[in-house]
Amino acid sequence: MDQKNAKLGFQLLVIGAFAAISGCSDKNVSGMGLAQPMPAETAAVAVAAAPPARAARSATLAYEHNITVEMDKELLPTRLREIESACNADQASGCTVLDVSLQSHQDLPSGNIRMRLAPASVESIVTLASKDAKVTSRNTRAEDLAEPVADTERQLALMTLHRDRLTEFMKSKDIKIEQLIAVSKELASVQSQIDSLSTQRANLRRRIDTELLTISLSLPQREYVADASPVMDAIRYFGNDFRQAVGTVIRFLAVLLPWLVIILPGLFLLRLFWRWIGRRLARREQTA
Repeated sequence: MDQKNAKLGFQLLVIGAFAAISGCSDKNVSGMGLAQPMPAETAAVAVAAAPPARAARSATLAYEHNITVEMDKELLPTRLREIESACNADQASGCTVLDVSLQSHQDLPSGNIRMRLAPASVESIVTLASKDAKVTSRNTRAEDLAEPVADTERQLALMTLHRDRLTEFMKSKDIKIEQLIAVSKELASVQSQIDSLSTQRANLRRRIDTELLTISLSLPQREYVADASPVMDAIRYFGNDFRQAVGTVIRFLAVLLPWLVIILPGLFLLRLFWRWIGRRLARREQTA
């Protein structure tokens, strides 16, 4: 029995060491950017398969679009609501509104909406946003997630193998209570890492399978220039500026009053002191 337990403990130790060494070796290889040497036949096959490899690499790109649209003042709030409603109604692409905002500064509105949706629905939303309007800028960028996807899959496979072997150890009839507790703790830790890696993989796939679209709505530049009037702005903000000036004076008095309590008596005492000095000097001159 002792020999079996010792053998079981040794196997458990070997499995843990194998998992740790495999994880470290994977990280070191990926961090150094080195690959294992391939035989000549394997290298030839890899060279022949270069075009499909590039196609597979493009499948790991996460796209993000930023679009700026100019439109009339009356149309802007309505168009923002239309884009939001169209996204919420697009169940086929799974469109999700992440952020929407509408601002108005000096009666000049502007809006911004950000959403995540399937690639096939991007152009339809852009077409809706640019209806009776003008697209002034459009920027598309892609982030290659091939490395984090491969790293996540590698770690997930390693942790799954480690979990399966720990599960097999727990089925052994010769395992001791102490060993069972240790294996159970390790199994819980491994399962937690698997769950975290699964969530990370799902988030990466979501970024790849969907695209991030940000649409900024603004007025044409000519409307900003036409609405600008220094005289009207001064009249419009006269009350606010007057209140701020009065507040500044009040704050100044609040800071000055405590000092006046000290300064005024000090000046009075200084005046009395100079008068006393003057009288002393006058008496000395008369006695001389």
